[in-house]
Amino acid sequence: MVRQAEAKTRARKVESEARQAAEHFRAAEKRSREALERMRAARPACARALEQADADELLLKDLVRKLAQFKSSLASDADAEQLVATTEAEIARTRAEAKAELEAAGKDLDEARRDLRTAVDAYRQIRRELERLTPELVEQFADEDRLLWDAESHFPGGQLQLLAHEVEAGMHAFGHLAKLEQYARLKVWIGRFRYHQAGPDRDGEGSEEVQTLAHKVFHQLKFLSRQHEPGYIEAFRQDFSTDWAAYVAEAQDQLVQAIESQRRARAEAEARRAGGSNGDGRHDEADGEEQAG
Repeated sequence: MVRQAEAKTRARKVESEARQAAEHFRAAEKRSREALERMRAARPACARALEQADADELLLKDLVRKLAQFKSSLASDADAEQLVATTEAEIARTRAEAKAELEAAGKDLDEARRDLRTAVDAYRQIRRELERLTPELVEQFADEDRLLWDAESHFPGGQLQLLAHEVEAGMHAFGHLAKLEQYARLKVWIGRFRYHQAGPDRDGEGSEEVQTLAHKVFHQLKFLSRQHEPGYIEAFRQDFSTDWAAYVAEAQDQLVQAIESQRRARAEAEARRAGGSNGDGRHDEADGEEQAG
């Protein structure tokens, strides 16, 4: 009884901690997303401003050379010198503002990413404990689980690295899953892979290391499909295209339903076994009473 009470107390504490971690995670993801959007807007705008400053500087130098050639014929060069000084100051200001904006956006993004990584790690840790202690509550955190995938897009190559980790960790146990769960889980994984392929290029995602990782993940998924044959999944066809975000969301819903179905089936089987054991005990007791009589 004491152990049961302690377990229930710990479960309630973990549930509370999970909700707090989920809230912190959502806030950190929002801040990181906004910082990433700021950087994506600032980078091309600042690049254009710097290019324009370089072009203006070349024009100014050409103008200064021409003024020097005709300086002797000018009645007064004060106005020309003032114009040159003003233009030089404007070019310097444009450069300084563009560099400052890039630096500020980069600093904000780095800080937001650090906070997000901390929040993600904390949520994952408490989420694992929640699943161990109170698996029936896991479905309540489905939105945060989906957000984990989106959050990894804030890091260079993050989504692919997360997928690679999930596939690697799940390969050994894949054969022990029910067919419906195999099908849904594989559909989620290949959908995420195709989403990564179809997504816009991000920092570092065109590197040789990322391409090698993508090749490895795809072949692991093909191996699981051929080895276990959970069912036909059209996303393995390279000529198949769709809204991959919606495809993954649908597959995740199927996975949640498959896991819940298996959980209910196990609970019902355990209840039947427990009922059968109690019934056998009652019969044995009744037989004993009859023999005694």
